[in-house]
Amino acid sequence: MTRAAEHPPKTDQEPEDVWEHLEGELPDKATAQALRLAHRAAEKFPELAHRYRNFAGPAAIASGALVVLAGVAVARRVRKGQKPEEILAQITSEEIEQAATVTSRQNRWWRMLARISRRRREQGEPEGLA
Repeated sequence: MTRAAEHPPKTDQEPEDVWEHLEGELPDKATAQALRLAHRAAEKFPELAHRYRNFAGPAAIASGALVVLAGVAVARRVRKGQKPEEILAQITSEEIEQAATVTSRQNRWWRMLARISRRRREQGEPEGLA
């Protein structure tokens, strides 16, 4: 003998309890601006949205991966000091797709060692190992 559920399942018209008690931090102003800019950059290239789409039931939506890639590409340009209008005008679909690529580990090590050496020279420390 099975027992029937005490509460019937929620329908689309009834609000879900999950969404009533959301907790967490809201993004700060700079982060929110960068996210909006990333969405605008992703919307600029419909062929990317077509390539990176997911299906949620009957609707096709842009993948979160595309927004992340656009966010990385936008963040790199923001760190260089570019303005939002300038970023949207100059960003390319290739730049968005290549945002996930990282230089080889060896190149990163050499750059790190060069920065350490430069800092030591600026501080007047000897070049040898400490």
